[in-house]
Amino acid sequence: MRYVAGQANRLGNRANNQDRCLVLERDDAVLLVVADGMGGHARGDLAAQAFVDTVSRQFRARQGLEDPAQFLREAFREAHRTIQRVGQAQKPPIEPLTTGVACLIQDGTAHWAHVGDSRAYLIRQGQVALRTRDHTRVAEMVASGLLTEQQARLHPLRNHVSLCLGGKLQAPPVTLGPAIYLLPGDILLLCSDGLWSAVSEKRLTNMLDNADLPRALDALAEAAERASYPQSDNVSGVVLRWESARDTQPAATQTDSGTEAIDTTHTHDPVDRAIADIHQALADYEREMQGK
Repeated sequence: MRYVAGQANRLGNRANNQDRCLVLERDDAVLLVVADGMGGHARGDLAAQAFVDTVSRQFRARQGLEDPAQFLREAFREAHRTIQRVGQAQKPPIEPLTTGVACLIQDGTAHWAHVGDSRAYLIRQGQVALRTRDHTRVAEMVASGLLTEQQARLHPLRNHVSLCLGGKLQAPPVTLGPAIYLLPGDILLLCSDGLWSAVSEKRLTNMLDNADLPRALDALAEAAERASYPQSDNVSGVVLRWESARDTQPAATQTDSGTEAIDTTHTHDPVDRAIADIHQALADYEREMQGK
């Protein structure tokens, strides 16, 4: 594997930092994780730390990751239970909550999962090719055509998540994105809402289009912090630019319903194949979200 990765974590205008992030490599796989502890509840930092620790522990312990989607589901569910146990162990007991997003990269393919409004982005050729859809009522209204993206950015309920990890309830459903066969130059960004809510997607992609990717992420996090001053949230993100080339692996998409192979028999040109892959992934992801 050849890649460049970096991470950033800034306090913003908050008394405590409740964001956590991680980049971890093991054998032939890389794990990216971001968690955003929910500040309206007690000790969101505990929930975020428990999420990151649990997912990374599961990643280190697994001898094989033959089913990345199942690995991510199980890791999120175990994290939910761990957060509950951590909360109950406090004196007095509390119910810390967090959002979470994780991306597993293996065999040149990225698999991601999320709960809440921490996001994952795939940036290809300077454009946002895919991103997760937030688990918020506002995101549902945008998807239904009731709000525009611009209206959503200013909506008073934009930070109210409908799903999170921790609390009294059973583990929430984990949304899996499509598995994406990575091309050289592809950028993966995972971040908390303190970053994505403060900068436009155009600025986000422009600032990450930089040879020094870790420094570019630091600059982006600082820009997000400044843009939302003096109410800046914690700002966190991890970023990875894929650099290894794999020319023989056929593309496939992985969703909650299983794996669907994409027919590349007549797609020999790498550019044509990449375009076909991304269009197929977008279609599959949209069908999955509409069926929820």
